Amino acid sequence: MRNVPPPDTRLVCTQPFSWFEIHPDGSVFLCCPAWLKTSVGNLLHTPLQAIWNGDKARGIRKAILDGSFSCCNRKRCPRLPSASAPVMTAAQIPDDAIRRVVLDRETVLPYGPKVLNLCVDRSCNLACPSCRQEPFVASGVEDATVRTLMERILVEAAPGAEKLILSGTGDPFGSPGFRHLLRSFDPAAFPHLRTIHLHSNGQLWDPSMWASMPGIHPYVRTAEISVDAADAPTYALNRRGGNFERLCDNLAFIATLPIDLTLSFVVQANNYRQLPAFVELARRYGARVYVSQLVNWGTFSRQEFRLRAVHLPEHPEHGAFRERLSGIALEPGVDVGNLHPLLEGADPTGIAP
Repeated sequence: MRNVPPPDTRLVCTQPFSWFEIHPDGSVFLCCPAWLKTSVGNLLHTPLQAIWNGDKARGIRKAILDGSFSCCNRKRCPRLPSASAPVMTAAQIPDDAIRRVVLDRETVLPYGPKVLNLCVDRSCNLACPSCRQEPFVASGVEDATVRTLMERILVEAAPGAEKLILSGTGDPFGSPGFRHLLRSFDPAAFPHLRTIHLHSNGQLWDPSMWASMPGIHPYVRTAEISVDAADAPTYALNRRGGNFERLCDNLAFIATLPIDLTLSFVVQANNYRQLPAFVELARRYGARVYVSQLVNWGTFSRQEFRLRAVHLPEHPEHGAFRERLSGIALEPGVDVGNLHPLLEGADPTGIAP
């Protein structure tokens, strides 16, 4: 008979018990779709509460509670391999409401989404090859859809949200819709909000832009700037349309703000040698480091992706990459995310069910 751990010591992931991520077509996910690809509904067609406690959402939570994590992509998830937050034991869950439903093995939640990840607008001022082929600003039907989704979010999701994230599909300063939300931010629409997290390429986050958004200043506690390089030539390749000098100027400004800053680095063949220099770059601005696998979002052919994806064991430079990764993995403030299984002695399959 299998030994079953006590309810408060089993490993769970709290993400599907708090997270609500909305994409440009209205589809909703309870985690990053690169890590958990099942959409649980569409906000354009179904009320939020029917999605939040619908059959698909309940099935995902059940797969967490039974310990199988069967809906999760163990190879891409940055938290399962290292059993780091939001993966934790039930006893470690800091939120009382979430801990209660996990201990009681509930899949229908008595509360609404606590974390809103707004990915409704793909608009961005850059054309990074790892994400898209060219810059994009929503217009016409897509802009109308963005507006519709934002209205529904403000009515149905904002009243219960505790954390707001912008943005996983574009740039919060490069999107006209997101800029409007941030410049006209009304705390009354988010009565339970505690924090705002901004994920940006940093090109437009200068003192003038920040001054135009005074309402969000008390809420922005964390930020991630996608960089993918440690020098100007490599930055020009991986952040197409961006200016490395402008980035550094803006990082110097952001570093003066009371914000916990992270610089992120998507590893590929043209930049992995710069990992040590990237750690030093982040330290210059008092920032943490987050390193992750390259994902093909449809922007690469199969052949080009394999040429770039140095994290794959069959890549000819995989061994050299692992040496660079091991060299920074134990540095303070460095998170190697879903690359953790590549470290010597790590479990390559992630946590055991």
